[in-house]
Amino acid sequence: MPPVPLTRHFRLIPEAYQKEDLPLGELWLGSSHGENQTWKTLFTEYRVVILAEAGAGKTYELQWAANLLRNQGQAAFFIRIEDISDRFETAFEIGSAEAFSAWLSGTDEAWFFLDSVDELRLTEARAFEQALRYFADQVGPASQRTHVYVSSRPYAWRPQRDRALLEELLPFAPQTTSLETDGIDDPAEDTEVAAEHYTTQTADAPLSALRLYQLTPLSINDIKIFAQHSGVSDATVFLEELERGHLLTLAGLPFDLRDLIGTWNAEHALANRLTILQQSIARQLDQAARDLPTLTRSRLEEGAELLAIGVVLTGISSLRVQETGSEAAIRPDTLLQGWSYAELNALLTCGIFGEPVYGEVRFRHREIRELLAARWISKHLGVEANRSEIESWIFRRQYEQTVLSVRMRPLLPWLILLDESIRNRVTRDYPDVVLEGGDATVLPFAARAETLTRVIEQITDENSAIRGLDNDAIIRIAGLDLEALTLELIGKHAKHDDAIFILGRLAWQGKMLRCVEPLANIAVESGRGLYARIVSVRAVAALSDTQRFLQLWQDILACEVSVPRGVFSELVSYAPSKQESSELILQTLTRSGKHDGYDASGLTSSLADFVKRLTLSGKSNAIELLHGFAEGLLGLLKKTPHIERGDCAVSKEYQWLMPTALLCVEHLIAVRAPAALSSTSLALLSAVPALLHWHGAELQEARKTFDMLVPQWTELNDALFWWTVAECRKQTKRSGQPLRDDWPVTWPGHFWSFDEASFPRTLAWVNQRAQEDDRYVALARAYRTYRENSQPKCWLDQLLVATHDHTGLKATLQAWLNPPPAPATLNLQAQERKHQQLYARRKKKRSKDWDAFIARVKDNPQIVRHPPGLKANELSQIQYHLMEHIRAGNGIYKRSEGANWSALIPEFGDEVAGAYRDAAIAFWRAYQPDTRSEGAAPNSIPVAVMFGLAGLEIEFESESAIAHLTNAEAEAALRYALWEINGFPQWFEPLCRLYPLAVTNVLHPEIQWELQSSLPEQNSYYVLHNLVYYASGMHGALAPAIYEWISKHQVVNHDCLNYCRLIMTAGDISATQIAGLAAAKVSDPSTPPQLLPVWHAVRVHADPYLALPPLKHLFRSLSATKAERFGEVFSVALLGGRRETVKGNGRFQTPSILKELYLLVHRVVRARDDLNRANTGVYSPTLRDDAQDARERLFGLLSELPKEATYRTILEIAVAHPDPRFRAYMRASALQRATVDGDLVLWSEDEVANVARRLTVINAVDTSPEPPRAVL
Repeated sequence: MPPVPLTRHFRLIPEAYQKEDLPLGELWLGSSHGENQTWKTLFTEYRVVILAEAGAGKTYELQWAANLLRNQGQAAFFIRIEDISDRFETAFEIGSAEAFSAWLSGTDEAWFFLDSVDELRLTEARAFEQALRYFADQVGPASQRTHVYVSSRPYAWRPQRDRALLEELLPFAPQTTSLETDGIDDPAEDTEVAAEHYTTQTADAPLSALRLYQLTPLSINDIKIFAQHSGVSDATVFLEELERGHLLTLAGLPFDLRDLIGTWNAEHALANRLTILQQSIARQLDQAARDLPTLTRSRLEEGAELLAIGVVLTGISSLRVQETGSEAAIRPDTLLQGWSYAELNALLTCGIFGEPVYGEVRFRHREIRELLAARWISKHLGVEANRSEIESWIFRRQYEQTVLSVRMRPLLPWLILLDESIRNRVTRDYPDVVLEGGDATVLPFAARAETLTRVIEQITDENSAIRGLDNDAIIRIAGLDLEALTLELIGKHAKHDDAIFILGRLAWQGKMLRCVEPLANIAVESGRGLYARIVSVRAVAALSDTQRFLQLWQDILACEVSVPRGVFSELVSYAPSKQESSELILQTLTRSGKHDGYDASGLTSSLADFVKRLTLSGKSNAIELLHGFAEGLLGLLKKTPHIERGDCAVSKEYQWLMPTALLCVEHLIAVRAPAALSSTSLALLSAVPALLHWHGAELQEARKTFDMLVPQWTELNDALFWWTVAECRKQTKRSGQPLRDDWPVTWPGHFWSFDEASFPRTLAWVNQRAQEDDRYVALARAYRTYRENSQPKCWLDQLLVATHDHTGLKATLQAWLNPPPAPATLNLQAQERKHQQLYARRKKKRSKDWDAFIARVKDNPQIVRHPPGLKANELSQIQYHLMEHIRAGNGIYKRSEGANWSALIPEFGDEVAGAYRDAAIAFWRAYQPDTRSEGAAPNSIPVAVMFGLAGLEIEFESESAIAHLTNAEAEAALRYALWEINGFPQWFEPLCRLYPLAVTNVLHPEIQWELQSSLPEQNSYYVLHNLVYYASGMHGALAPAIYEWISKHQVVNHDCLNYCRLIMTAGDISATQIAGLAAAKVSDPSTPPQLLPVWHAVRVHADPYLALPPLKHLFRSLSATKAERFGEVFSVALLGGRRETVKGNGRFQTPSILKELYLLVHRVVRARDDLNRANTGVYSPTLRDDAQDARERLFGLLSELPKEATYRTILEIAVAHPDPRFRAYMRASALQRATVDGDLVLWSEDEVANVARRLTVINAVDTSPEPPRAVL
């Protein structure tokens, strides 16, 4: 099936919602109304993580994006993360090793699409970290021009730990500096020296380049387009059946939607998910069996199932379909012995596998692979010996605990549908597994009831390992037959918000009417959790009648002064199209708290949807309801204080309601309702221009809409014009001035408009308007229309006739037609004419001079190569103008913009271009740039330096040229490199490696100067910053000198100290040396106090056993306030933060040390004082944000360490933790450690083949009756 032409969207997940303790899906419930972005936006980002559920199309989207960029001529690569290894050159699925090498050796940017974290984590716990480290090593110093996109399922992405890992291994320093120059208007003589400077423009770098996005599900319209494109003739009926069968959520995932469509096209009916997938597999296998009589569907099914379990047990996703495939891929003939090549090829090229890539295929979707693997297991469980062995793969014993195999867990949601014994054990001991996939809707009632009971028990048990559930998971067991149990559980756990969040959603999805009243009681409780209240409101709204819902709303208003905006938004989402709803909304608006521009409640969207419902209700009073709602909103919009007294009479507090109010007016206009001409509508329309001027970014779309709609309805257009005149007259009347001109109402840009066809109408007003001043305004409007339409002679005659009998109007018109020569106006006009004449002369002269300049230079290219009268180290104006011509006035971000000498050829010819090239190469040798340590200004760059950089870039196009420099030339080149903006030139590191003496003579003094001169609180972007981010290959050579200098001096700047740490660590200064240095600094009284926490962190990083005792003593000696501040700085310095990168594993990463550090930091950076950024909109992260994240990363590092010592240590923390709230989480983490450590080891192909053969034989000879297995 060809790709469906859909534009997928991505929703940014604010950092405040990126927490480790709850699934992203749940936390994001109240924030799902954010602005959607497309790939166009994402392509401009440098570090992106894309989250989406299985079947959402992550892989397809990444492949599509990579191909799109490649087709546009960009360097783009698609790589599966599990393929990243020491054989990196074979990992490219889109792109190639050759293209990668070509990019790496150039200067262009590249886009890397890495798929997928969840696939990789099925193989080994730390595989993602290992793959990411290897990828970072491969891109190396080119990481600053690398766009990286990582995909994952939400559950597999650890928001804090994985973010920290990605930022550590692939740090990104955005360009912060550009250059500007006014240049010179006219080409100058060759004897003049160009002494101008470029001015640097530096912007603050963002705190983090990493963005986390959610790939949004397909919308209803997307599903319809998808269906139509896939051969569904009656897409509307198909959508109705999806909704009737509660399958819309499933249909939001392209993979599942394809299967739904396949079933619909074949059966014209929809079944459950298991049946749909089974039918899809059967269809694909039947097509494969058509041409080979030896292949039956049952044989193909057996083969596919064995390959699927082989992929699961080996952890190898690829299957060789040709001999050209990788040796690392599975050889299918090893598992499917006795199959011919034609039979293997028929199976491997059928629709359940993807297209062959480099001679290999993979299962097209994980869901298909996991279902097939589960089927293989279920077919081999009939014998007790087989069952015992297979169950030992699933249920593992580790550290006296029974745990589930991580590798086998994804199969269990399917396997429980096929085997009763395993189903009973899973629903009893691991109920959350039932909700992780598969198709729980087909489970028997008893199994679903047991699952629900056990899930709620674990949710409410503080010792449980369940920390929350995916927001949509509960749908999988929802059914009306669970109503009694759900009602009982609501009553039992009515005070537990997490339980109510699950049960309320279950009641809503399962249409459980008896649960309405207990949930209504929870909805009105002001002290309850936001999400528990939201789902309770939703259940009541969806399941009760209108009267009960409106009563709930009134009860909420009666119970609390301020209604949470999330609850309010949910109420509005279900508000019926009634007068009562409008009144309740208006009441609640005054009690819903302050609006935040980044409000994530979705209230604005809910209000807009309510207006649309009013419009589409079909009720006889729909227009009246719309107008009444607009009138109520206008009342709020008029409330004081106003945005700007006199100029913008719109309420500061309620201005955010203007788009909703305008939406009402838009619908009134669309149906030509008389209410659109009311004072309410006109007042709203007339208020928009001023609001746009002050705070109107969100009104730009409305501006376009009404600019089109209003002029199309003449009656409305004219009514709005005279309304704005009347409003303006009220303003002018206060100052005692009459309003007799239309200009005061024209310049703000109101929605009314008057074109050529309106002239007779506006002219008629001159004699029709009753008010005298209005007649003058009408004349002004008609005269303006006359002027704007080329002043037709017949219109002038009509103007004269219209004013003939009115002395005042006649005089006014004559004054406009023959304005008296006011001195000020005459002076202004004379100046304007003079300016235009001067501009024309200058333009003509510039063009003439430029032509003469070209001719002069072409006649004598030597004046470019050797400017007469100038020294070799002086830049001529001619050379400067040629350089500016090359860069064509663009802001400079790269050195190469002045080096593209061939750009001169079209206009100046080969000889001039060659002379420029030779002059630039010669110039860099002759000119000696000053450095900052010698007094050079940091924010001003001489144009001579840029010309020299261009010359260096030209000469070093061939890297071999670097090897032929003298040491003095190498030093000169390094001086230029220090002036480069946004990093170092590409030739910097090769030159430094060849000329170490030049490094000593040039770089060392600059480093020392920066360390000595940087102020304590100053942001540092000079040589140390560039060495860290753009010259990692130099760290080894520079680290000893930096270490020696710091040993004898104090660093006072935090940034500089952090850069030095990174360079010394990467430059192989031993941990012992660094520990000794840090120990000396913490005991030195001259060490700046603000940097003592950093030095303690450095010491802990290098030698934790000696560092911890004095650190503990210091914490005990400090007051609570000082200890908290010290702990914040220390924890961020130890692990890094948004402003600070820390590299290296550190010697503190052992279970015992991490335990001590975690508990120590927790006592001073207390959890009860943590900042909760959820539902607070966009914020600027502080040191405290970084510190509390770093504190929890300490535990994250511990929990990732393998082996029993970690397990025991986590249990010890669970006992000793200073905050009781964390103890249950610690116990759950210990169980997770046991689970990972107890997982199945990876099997070889031969081991899979041997076990499969043995189990099949045992199954075949068994004569005992098969135990009940299948559910269906």
